[in-house]
Amino acid sequence: MKLPPLNALRAFECAARTGSFSAAGAELGVSSAAVSMQVKNLEEWLGLKLFTRRANQVRLTDAGRDYYQKAAMSLAEIASFTEALTEGGARRPLVISATPALAQLWLPERLKAFARLRPDVPLRLRIEDDRIDLEAEGIDARLTYGGEHPEHRTQALFTDQMVPVGMGPQMDMRTAPLVEVSWGETVSSVPGWRQYFGQHGIAREDTAVAVIGQSVPSVVALVQAGLGIALLPTQVVAGEIRAGRLHRLDGPVLEMPRPYVLVTAHYKSRSRRLRTLAEVLGVR
Repeated sequence: MKLPPLNALRAFECAARTGSFSAAGAELGVSSAAVSMQVKNLEEWLGLKLFTRRANQVRLTDAGRDYYQKAAMSLAEIASFTEALTEGGARRPLVISATPALAQLWLPERLKAFARLRPDVPLRLRIEDDRIDLEAEGIDARLTYGGEHPEHRTQALFTDQMVPVGMGPQMDMRTAPLVEVSWGETVSSVPGWRQYFGQHGIAREDTAVAVIGQSVPSVVALVQAGLGIALLPTQVVAGEIRAGRLHRLDGPVLEMPRPYVLVTAHYKSRSRRLRTLAEVLGVR
């Protein structure tokens, strides 16, 4: 059986579908030059010109257009069969890694929606901070705050605001003890109480933090125990506020500078399971 080099075929299919070596490189997690080289290898193997190249633009030739239709159909059939085989037969779980805040406070209702849509897919949720190696640890999707992931596909979930909360609506931001989240060594951009009071011109004699929690869920527990008031991401703790376990205090908000994101490997992005997950998470 005479088959073309499969890496080159995959690079060609992606470049033809996206209309760009750069876009294909971004999807595959390689450089545009690497895609161009793979396409050139395929052209040499076939003895056909698949693209015309002008400046930074590429366009399919007639031969390239015909070959793309067959290649795309064949790769789609292989992907569909492989997914059915691995997901249906062994019922391999979808492994999701998330920060404590998202895993414990924001994600459960959305995973419930996923389970309704895909009852055939077992779920495995890992709760962990950043510094995660998706490939080495067998993770299908990572949910986290901000961060750069150039080697993976990164999709924005939402951008949040920090709002003041307390155990009761009567708590006074000028006198109540301050509780704050320690966001860890990988995050430096989340504003805290000092920025909050300074930016909004709120007078307070003592801005020292009384208690620091290691995660958003731990700070939620500290506030609920009456140890003070905290600045917390409003969409993340929305369920606690709706349930009356936290109270939104009367005060302005602080914008969080970066979004919460969904991170996946480029080659997995067309998986039906991950597309369903993205939908229930609200990715557009």
